Amino acid sequence: MLSSNKKPQDKSTTFGFLFYFIALLGWSIYDFFVTGTTGWQVPILFLGFAIYLWSKVFYQQRKIRETVKESELKLK
Repeated sequence: MLSSNKKPQDKSTTFGFLFYFIALLGWSIYDFFVTGTTGWQVPILFLGFAIYLWSKVFYQQRKIRETVKESELKLK
């Protein structure tokens, strides 16, 4: 994928995650004050947060590997 296409995709992924995070956090806080429990929102929030961070690390490592390969090819 071209790097010019990758940057908007990274930005949209971050905005999507921020919406997801704020929506579930708000719902959890509201539910806590109304019912006294946080419900399923918090485990879903933490699971989504873990998946998001793992994917960021995975793609960052992939980007580093591609950069190293490109620099090795330029040296040959």
